[in-house]
Amino acid sequence: MQSARLTYAPLDPAGLDAFHRLVQDEHVRRYMMDGQVFPREWSEARVRESHALLERRGVTIWLAHDRATGDLVGFCGFWIAPSFPEPQLLYALFERWTGRGLAHEMARAAIAHARTQPGFAEIVADADEVNTRSVRLLEKLGFERIGTTPGAFGNILLFRLPKAR
Repeated sequence: MQSARLTYAPLDPAGLDAFHRLVQDEHVRRYMMDGQVFPREWSEARVRESHALLERRGVTIWLAHDRATGDLVGFCGFWIAPSFPEPQLLYALFERWTGRGLAHEMARAAIAHARTQPGFAEIVADADEVNTRSVRLLEKLGFERIGTTPGAFGNILLFRLPKAR
């Protein structure tokens, strides 16, 4: 998979070290991991779950790399959150890559891919209410707020992207 400025590789055992570096990063952990530091075993479990999701539903977590330099930028795609049974959109970037529209590009690529798979007429996502950049991005992509739930930093906003018209 690729987009204008990025290439994507499905998360697999070969990408474990890169993924683990990302989820250990303070900027990524700020909201995505509720600030927690998880051990390598946590990342290994996400790799296995991501592979299983690819086999079962045709979506996964992709590592995103800059097309020009090959540098690791972040990750995007889908995962099964403990609180929701359907695959949820997720994306995260190293801080040095933020503010360039790359999260938008990554999310659009993941959504476009999901729409080619059965069972993705509606796409769900969530974001911490205090993470205003992520909330704004989801709204820009056409997601609608459908609810809230308590989170580590206050409310978590729940979103859905309706079936493409």
